[in-house]
Amino acid sequence: MRPNIAALESAFNKVTFFLAGLVAASIGLIAVLIPLNLLLVKGNLGGIWWLYEAVEYTLYVGVFIGAPWVLQQGAHVRVDILATALPQRLAVQLERAVDIAGVGLCLLLCYYGVRAAISEFQDGTLPDKDLRIANWYMLSVFALSFLLLAIEFLFRVRRAAEITSADDASQKAGF
Repeated sequence: MRPNIAALESAFNKVTFFLAGLVAASIGLIAVLIPLNLLLVKGNLGGIWWLYEAVEYTLYVGVFIGAPWVLQQGAHVRVDILATALPQRLAVQLERAVDIAGVGLCLLLCYYGVRAAISEFQDGTLPDKDLRIANWYMLSVFALSFLLLAIEFLFRVRRAAEITSADDASQKAGF
């Protein structure tokens, strides 16, 4: 069973890395398109009318789709005051408890995201913007990201001892 879970975790890690790569590419594309648009406008050559709303959508999607990779890397905001004060065994138990709470919260948000996406799909709601992407697409991204976060939290439960010992090593490194 453990080799199957390890293979599943490896595949999941590849998916989150791919999604993080898409987010990075979209940020790079934004960095190129904004000056290009400015150049077009200043040169009276027109402009990219949909750019700013596309950036808005891209940042929304990027934040949510990139979150599982950020959690996987341990690059999220975290306060370890209590965990560092506890003995290793209790710190691991605390890590697992927090990760289990994270699974529950993410599944709850995924559930509400799916419900809202279905409701928006049935209503056919569109935003009041020039670039109109149906609201249910955005809510689906929200729901998918929380499903991916729940899966990552489950993997964190499995490797809580490794995470806690890695945190201790970084604490002792002095940065």
